[in-house]
Amino acid sequence: VAKKDPAAINDLAEKYFYGELGLQQNTRKAIKLWTEAAELGSIVALCHLGTVYYGGDTVQEDKAKGVEFLKMAAMQGDVLSRRKLGAIEACNGSALHAVR
Repeated sequence: VAKKDPAAINDLAEKYFYGELGLQQNTRKAIKLWTEAAELGSIVALCHLGTVYYGGDTVQEDKAKGVEFLKMAAMQGDVLSRRKLGAIEACNGSALHAVR
């Protein structure tokens, strides 16, 4: 993490988010770490941020912010983010846009 490795920072964020490897669950720390990893180029971190902000389960819901994170990840080739965006579009009644 000290070496600014986005993959390592993303992994550590996941451990804090889920409370794994003996770490106490800490959503705020996870989001801070995912933000750092995303700034360093992690598209997986962008997908995580999009998911938590869109869903609002562990942070205050911000669907627009969630979609923006998912779009950034999808535009960089993240298939999971593209799938999630398609599901969002389908739920919003934009099935034609979802399949594009």
